[in-house]
Amino acid sequence: MSADWRDLLNREIFPFVEYEGYDDKYPTKNIELIQPELAEELRYVSGVLFGAFQRAVAVCQKCGDNFLEDLEIPPQLIPYLQKDNPLHLASWLSRFDYVVDKQGNFHMVEINADTPCAVIEAYYGNMVACTHFGVEDPNYGEYDKLCNWLNEIFLASEPGVSISTGRFHRRHPFLFSCFHDYQEDYATTKFLMNAMKKNALATEVDDAITFVSFYDLAVWRDGSILLPDGRTANAIYRLHPLEILIEERTPEGETLGKDFMDGYLHDKFMMFNPPEAIIMQSKAFQALVWALNNQPAGTAQVFTAEESAVISRYMLPSYFARDFDQRNIAAGSSWIKKPIWGREGAGIEVLDRDGVRFGKNVDTEDIVRRDSRDSMYQLFVDQQPYEADTDSGRLTGYKTLSCFMLGKNPSALYARFSPDQIAGTEAYWLPLGLM
Repeated sequence: MSADWRDLLNREIFPFVEYEGYDDKYPTKNIELIQPELAEELRYVSGVLFGAFQRAVAVCQKCGDNFLEDLEIPPQLIPYLQKDNPLHLASWLSRFDYVVDKQGNFHMVEINADTPCAVIEAYYGNMVACTHFGVEDPNYGEYDKLCNWLNEIFLASEPGVSISTGRFHRRHPFLFSCFHDYQEDYATTKFLMNAMKKNALATEVDDAITFVSFYDLAVWRDGSILLPDGRTANAIYRLHPLEILIEERTPEGETLGKDFMDGYLHDKFMMFNPPEAIIMQSKAFQALVWALNNQPAGTAQVFTAEESAVISRYMLPSYFARDFDQRNIAAGSSWIKKPIWGREGAGIEVLDRDGVRFGKNVDTEDIVRRDSRDSMYQLFVDQQPYEADTDSGRLTGYKTLSCFMLGKNPSALYARFSPDQIAGTEAYWLPLGLM
């Protein structure tokens, strides 16, 4: 048996165990054991919250541009967010993130609805860790569920074809794409592509489901996605944030992002995740959900009683900047101020009555993100300290728990460890086992 379980991770599947620019390996040396009841609770809460979020997205779609502008949805994207998609879900693959307070209770702080990562960690790496440590894997069977869900997505992209019988549309493949020189995105994209292929029995599967780098794609004059071999894509999984993609231009200045979205609008291809996932992705969306759940008595209610109860217990008070009462800070509470399009903790500050309690200093040069006009405010949680074993020794910090969603169904669990209460690019992946 290897002394270091991380040596067992297949670098062809998981090439970023060692990350350029970091002295420590990305996974912790230890595994965190959680109660089965906690795993069950995380999945239950995530499933209920997704249902509530789906309702809130529908409110945004029905109530016009003002709601979407409040969420700082790029105006160029708004025309593409009313279109229904074949699965009738705002996000097909998403991830809820939770922090744990000093009493051991967890609180939802974010949903990654557009381009969630950590898929390899949850659906492959966690199994390797649990096997090595001889503990039960909370994600047992979830990889098969992921493959089955991707099968459903494939079938939705081309009615009448079958991934299992080989009735493919080889001239119009299901395309997986990202910038291939970003190692984590490339590995994640290939992992999902191979999971979609897993149920395929046909020899033509590599023609029907294929990878092409973003660098090698073009948008045809009719809006189709053109592959280098002359074929056009029937569907695309794209690991590139939509709020960035919409503003992409060619070196000649052509509106590549808009042309791409026009192709989607005119049914030239299906998109995974669909564009409306961006509504959930906006950090201000949580302020909208909180406001909808706290409307005056007598107002028509958006959420079911179960959804409302889960929102009240597991979400945190969240407000648009214009609605935030500064007296909340004066009263002694600490609040976290988040840029609406922040990533990797960039720009986040924690405020109390004495001013900025602490913030997150992040070198944003290598972080792909959209500039935010405004911020949202959310009640700050003083987290429960946690110790993890790393290549730098035993460190004290904090853990974040996550639950992936396959459509509306809760799936694999994931955790990360950060020396800071606001996790960023320095965070480690923390495998999970069951007690």
